[in-house]
Order: sequence, then structure tokens, then C-alpha cells
Amino acid sequence: MGSIPTSPRGSVLAWCEAHVDVFRTNAVAIGLTADQALDFGVATETYATAIAAAEKARQEADALTDAANNAYRLMRRQMTNAVSDIRQYAEDQPDPQAVYTRAEVPARQDPSVAPPPGQPSNLSVSLVSATGALELRWKSNNPSGTSGTSYIIRRRLPTEANFSFVGVTGERRFVDNSFVAGPDTVEYTVQGQRADSSSPLSEIFVIRFGRNGPGRQLTIETAGNAGSSTQGKLAA
Repeated sequence: MGSIPTSPRGSVLAWCEAHVDVFRTNAVAIGLTADQALDFGVATETYATAIAAAEKARQEADALTDAANNAYRLMRRQMTNAVSDIRQYAEDQPDPQAVYTRAEVPARQDPSVAPPPGQPSNLSVSLVSATGALELRWKSNNPSGTSGTSYIIRRRLPTEANFSFVGVTGERRFVDNSFVAGPDTVEYTVQGQRADSSSPLSEIFVIRFGRNGPGRQLTIETAGNAGSSTQGKLAA
């Protein structure tokens, strides 16, 4: 006999359809009234009809959607071809703009190279208390209409002669999880990158860790600029 299904709907419908005649024929012998058996059969038939109609409508909707998509692709192709032919014809005429005006089609625009990303500046730093990592944030005024800028972060410790790559991010923030507390200073530079275009390198940001009260103060200054501002505390 098996178990009584509760899902999926197809299995439930199949079980009910298989029991319509069983319940109707044996209603009294199995504890049902004739009306109960009749209602069960009507409900089963109603759902079977409804689900068949829904499936038919879905198939018809899919077919209509496919037809609409095909028609749209054809329209786009015809539009592209027509505009291309108009522009080609216009460029061969003594007065191309007259053709564009009559066709109400804009002239072909020469592709322009997007300006490079803006120079990162105004670095701020805070301590990630749970891990001891440094979180860097900065500003960068990128040209309007551009996207996809990444930022390359480099770091130099007091014992190092050169800056080393520490990471890249697509946001104007970066968490340096590889920094280990101990040095009195650490230096960072940030540079924007988009495709093969780079921003000017940021100024060298110098983060100093100084004793002041119960904790260590984080201050930032740019190389060659003695003015600094306290950005946060690093627990002793």
C-alpha cells in the first residue's frame, strides 16, 4: 500500500486520483459517507483540471516570451544596421550633419579614453580590536562615469628599505591583517588602478604609535609633514 504522500503535488494528485473510485465504491465499508466520497472525487478532479490549465498557460507564456525575445533581437539588429548605414552614408556627404538631423540620428562619437583614477588621499586608520589589525580608509575623487577601480596597498616597516605589496581592494578601505604590532611606525602608500590606467601614487602615510596614558595612540602624518592627528588607540 505504501505511505500517504504529502509532497510533491504531483505525487499527492496521483494518490488521490488512484483512490477516487476506491473511496466511491467502498464508502460505507471504509467509514465514509457517500457525500464525502463524492466531495473527494470532485476536489481531486478540480485540482487536476486547474493544474493542467496552469501548465498549459505556463507553456503558452514561455512560447510568447520566446517570441517576444526573438522579435526584440530582430528589431535591435535592424536598428543597428540602419544606424550604421545612415552614418556611413552621412560621412560620405558634403554636409554629414544635415543627414544626421534629417534622420534624427546622432553622429558617431569617437571613443574617448577615460581619465585615470584619482589620487588617494586623506588616510585614516583605526584598530580592529578583535584581531589587532589596522583598518585603513582613504578618499579618492575618481572621474565621473568610470567604475571598476581597485586600490593597491603597499607597506614599509622601519627595518625595510622598500615598500612591499600587502593587498588590493575594490573599496576605499583595507584591513591589514598581516601587520604585527611592535614597530613604532609603519608607512603605507595607496594607488588606484583601472584596467591599464593608474592613479598618481598617494603621499606616504606615516602611522606612529606613541605612548600616552593607558594606551598607545595612533597618529597619522604624511612624509615631510609634521602635523598629525590622533585617529585611535591601540591597547597596550
